[in-house]
Amino acid sequence: MKYHYLTVALLVALAVLAAGCTGGGTTNTTTTAPTAASTTAAGTAVTTAAVTTAAPATLQTLPAGQGLAVSVNRQPYNRDIVVDFNGGAGQGSVTAMTVTVVRSDGTTETKPLDSRSGSEVTFKGSSGTDTVSVTASLNNGNTYRFFEQSLP
Repeated sequence: MKYHYLTVALLVALAVLAAGCTGGGTTNTTTTAPTAASTTAAGTAVTTAAVTTAAPATLQTLPAGQGLAVSVNRQPYNRDIVVDFNGGAGQGSVTAMTVTVVRSDGTTETKPLDSRSGSEVTFKGSSGTDTVSVTASLNNGNTYRFFEQSLP
């Protein structure tokens, strides 16, 4: 009889664990870019204008051994865009990092992104396709636009 209670308890525990492994709620896209950048700033700039985004061909490769990882998520319930900095080999070389969102209506918003791993910045997204790009300035004096992603 004791084995039945143990078996039931084990099955319940497994069901709880399995339920925790499923989930949704956000669309998650992670991209590791071979570049590095970070910035700690508190300003936000919003510009309204007809903007043409640069083609992905204008992305710049970070120096060897200076890779950075950025992930972009769009919240399905309110269309917010969350950009996370996940660190990378070049994290210590970053002097500043900015994230720019170009919305489908042509408005542009730029915010700083801290170079500490786990830092994030949130933007209000539009109902259309928005484009996110990340730029990093390194201690070598150069600035690199190393990441771009369109979010439908």
